[in-house]
This record gives sequence, C-alpha cells and structure tokens, in this order.
Amino acid sequence: MKTLILATCYLLLTAVSGAAQKAQQNVVSTTFSIDGEQLACPDLAVDLSLAGHHVVPKQTVVRFLVPALFNRKASAWPPDEKVDAAIRCGQNMVKFSGLSPTWVSAGTWEAGIAYPPYWIERFREYPDLEHGTWITYLVFACNGCDPGVVTTITHENPPTSVVDRLRREQPRAVGKRARDIAYALAVFHVEYERNRDYLLTSLDKCLTRPKDSPEDDVCNGSLVDYVSNLYWRGDNDTLHPMTEGAASRQESLPKLGNFYAALLDRRPSVALEVLRTLSVENQRSICRSAGEEDFSVDSVRFSRVAEHLGTIHDEVAARCLQQAEEASVLAP
Repeated sequence: MKTLILATCYLLLTAVSGAAQKAQQNVVSTTFSIDGEQLACPDLAVDLSLAGHHVVPKQTVVRFLVPALFNRKASAWPPDEKVDAAIRCGQNMVKFSGLSPTWVSAGTWEAGIAYPPYWIERFREYPDLEHGTWITYLVFACNGCDPGVVTTITHENPPTSVVDRLRREQPRAVGKRARDIAYALAVFHVEYERNRDYLLTSLDKCLTRPKDSPEDDVCNGSLVDYVSNLYWRGDNDTLHPMTEGAASRQESLPKLGNFYAALLDRRPSVALEVLRTLSVENQRSICRSAGEEDFSVDSVRFSRVAEHLGTIHDEVAARCLQQAEEASVLAP
C-alpha cells in the first residue's frame, strides 16, 4: 500500500513539474530600451488585442505567458488576422498594430525607442530613417529562430524634453559628441542649416587630412552616415561635398563608396550628371570606390546598376561600369 501511495505521489509530482515546465517554456521574455540602453521596468505591462478581443496576458517583471487564444500553429492563422500590441515601461509606451499573431509565441520581445544618432547605429539600412525624427520598434525572435523580425514606426515630432536636453548640452559639447548633437538637431529641424553646416565643415576637415590618416572619433564612417542621411532626407546641398568635394580625397573616410553605390542605384541620372562634371580620374575614383566598398558584397545592387549603365551609351557610363566591375572583382 505504501509503495502504491509513493508511486502515485511521484506521478502527480512529475505531471505538475511537466506542466510547470511547459508553461515556463510558453512565455515571451520582454525588454524595453531607449537608444540601446535597457531600462529597468518593474511595472512592465503588455496589452494585446485580437479581432476586437482585449487580452491582458499574465506576466511577471520580464516576461508574459502566451495567452491560450494564441496557442495555434502558424499555418492555422488566417492571413488577414492581425494583433495589436502595447508595451509600457514607466512613462514610456510603444504601440504596434497589424502584427502577425505568430509574434505572440514563445520567444523574446525587445521593445524600444531610437532617437538620432543612435538610430543610425541600430537601423542604418532602414528606409524609415529617411522620414520622421525618431522611431519606435519591436523585435521578435521565436525560440530557436535566428535572426528575429523587426517592425518600426516613424514619428514626426520629437519629444520636447529630448530636444531641450540636446540644446542645453550643445554649447559645451566637443568632438564626437558635438558632431552627434549637430546631426540629431538637424534631424529634429532645430536650427537646421547651422547644424547641417557643422557636419559639412567636419566632413571637409576630415577629407583634407593627410592621406591614409587613421579614423578618429569624428572622422569615421558615422560622419558619412549622417551627411548621407541628410541627403536622402531631401537636402540636395549635401551632394556636392559628398561627390565633387570628396572624389579625389575619399581615402580619408570610410563609407563614401557605399554612398556612391547607393546614388548609382537609387538615382542613376543624378549620379551620371555629377560624374560628367568631374575629371576622368575623379570619375574613376568614385566608381572604383563604389565597387570596392559596396558592389563587391552586394551583387544584387550591382546587377541593377550594371543593367542601367549598360543601357546608357556614353563614355561616362561605360567608364563607370568598367571601373566598378573591376574593383568589385578585385576587392579582398
């Protein structure tokens, strides 16, 4: 009889332990960050809405249990079924609509806010950075999935508190921090021309350094990213310093080749118009740089550029295509 009781207790404990372990595995670990810095969120709250049903999942400080409503295979969800989510950490809240319900499954959520200049570091290739002034984002990675998936939302007006903080700091800032603040305030449309010109002056100083000068806190790829971003956001006055002004001195800064490649890809007519104003040697320099730094690792982009340049029957287009192709093949 004692043996039977012990066996029954063991089975019950095993079943309870298994159920607890299964529940523990069916959770979404959640964090909230601002400009890459993870916040402590003792009051972290997640709200979900699916097909008009408001769902507040059971949660602890850093995770929430996947509600039973979402316990389906991915193939079982209708294509038009979407979920809305709101994540709150203290006074900070981010909201996302139109998510796939599969996002509410065991794994991790990283919710956050990205202001310039951090948004360049984290989301450099995202077209959202060419509009608005800051973004909110949500990164989901299901267990065993790599990489995760990301959704971003662009916001037009920066928080007054962020702008005021940067304006107070700017008079005392030097070096890298002064450069970063100038870029952020330019994106925020605060004294735009003054802050944009600060970046262009920094660019010119970096380009006039001796050839093969090492990168430093100011003269590096981030500076090129900032000025490039202002161009793609609609400031055509940045094009001359990035092309005519830099063509013969581009060894002084990394990533100029990436900008030239993007220009040839996205605005080929503008790129060729610029090239036609340059000396033959500077034309070659720009197109070689695009091949070495970008086309050598992005064959899809190069195929688009090559196809377009191949249809333009003039000496400049032919020369650029030849230089870019040779450089992309020879690049280490």
